[in-house]
Amino acid sequence: MDILVIDDEPKMKALIARALAKDGHDVETSGSCEEAIAVIENASFDLVITDLRMEKSESGLEILQQIRDCSPATDVILMTGYATIEVGARALEMGAYDYMIKPIKIGDLRNRVLDISRKKDSSHSDSVSPPLERPLVFDDIVVGSNPKMQKVYEMLPRIVGTPSTVLVRGESGTGKEVIARAIHKGSPRRDGPFIEVNCAALVDTLLESELFGIEKHVATGVDRREGKFESAHRGTLFLDEIGDMSLTTQAKVLRVMQARRIERVGGKEMIDVDVRIIAATNVDLEQAVTDGRFREDLFYRLNVISIDLPPLRERTEDLGHFMDHFIHRFNKKFSRVIEGVDGAAMRALQLYSWPGNVRELENVIERAFLMSRDKLIRIEDLPEKISGKSTSLSGEFRYILPDSGINLEKVERDFIVQALQKTEGNRTKAARLLGLTRRVLGYRMEKYEIKGEEDPKNGTM
Repeated sequence: MDILVIDDEPKMKALIARALAKDGHDVETSGSCEEAIAVIENASFDLVITDLRMEKSESGLEILQQIRDCSPATDVILMTGYATIEVGARALEMGAYDYMIKPIKIGDLRNRVLDISRKKDSSHSDSVSPPLERPLVFDDIVVGSNPKMQKVYEMLPRIVGTPSTVLVRGESGTGKEVIARAIHKGSPRRDGPFIEVNCAALVDTLLESELFGIEKHVATGVDRREGKFESAHRGTLFLDEIGDMSLTTQAKVLRVMQARRIERVGGKEMIDVDVRIIAATNVDLEQAVTDGRFREDLFYRLNVISIDLPPLRERTEDLGHFMDHFIHRFNKKFSRVIEGVDGAAMRALQLYSWPGNVRELENVIERAFLMSRDKLIRIEDLPEKISGKSTSLSGEFRYILPDSGINLEKVERDFIVQALQKTEGNRTKAARLLGLTRRVLGYRMEKYEIKGEEDPKNGTM
């Protein structure tokens, strides 16, 4: 295939080009979107691989639109280090073949290029099925570099188009409802209702009438009311904390899933319902089945597709991504211009155990926005339970200021160089050691004219 690689980082661009050339492809490279557009106008390519964001250049989404306009048959793979599902969804909606999250494994990229090559080789056959529509509309999901979340991220495009039941598992605050809404918004049912029921918030008798509805004559003063299954007709019903549902109600939910019909409390009429069920729980359902607290047949009905969300304490490497996400959101909400989090505050955030997970982090950052007095969130802007962690750290690691004074910029530069040496040039890991986001580290490296590159040994960039 004829392939054009666009990236403003020469070493990354060269690494991709060499790998694809070894596979027999004809590869050209470009260092900016503007230069690439000029190349595309004078030559045709089977595939364009482009970085999403490049300094002093149009974005990868803009060049994607240019390619769609002038060469619709050209496939496009976008690479991004800013891993929110909104970006990927927008790319796919605009016609990108795929998008990949940095750091990128060259082997994975080669496999995707091979898939495109095979697709093009078979495109002349009448037996080839048309490409599947991928209607993705994802909101508020921050993927980052955590392997478990990347697995979830890769699953979502395959899940949304199916009618299958989904079970989302994870501790409270990990984002189970966000995932459920993302699946609904990306599914063919997106124009239908999304109805949520918290199964832990209601006693058994109230939950039953909430789910199935109730007839007027059941009790004095009770009006006829439809239940959540009816309200979710042709849409999605999200059963949150389903592990707290009683065995009696579990049996009735199972019958509805099997028959696709419900009967209101006190009623005799069977009502057809067309509902996709997404369930969520922080309970170990396998153990609950063993203990007799959860029906085994219902568990297997729910567990067609299982999504496991890691707690925030197991994905602290993604705190920088969350900071970018929440800062962007709260800048809009509060009309502020907060640029980031300083080093001491970031270290305190990384040391905290986050029992409330992402929900707690969001609340902490919102509070910090209200407390901040300048363009950075500082350690004094954080709650005492978090900032106190940094106090203990400073007691273990303290500088002695010499009488002659110091050059703070030189100290900062030395630490950046040490972090890059310690991580063998891997910017993502170096930024984590320094309590910075990868983007801020890049700015500081440019400021101090530090040359660095990703570790070529592991085939990532």
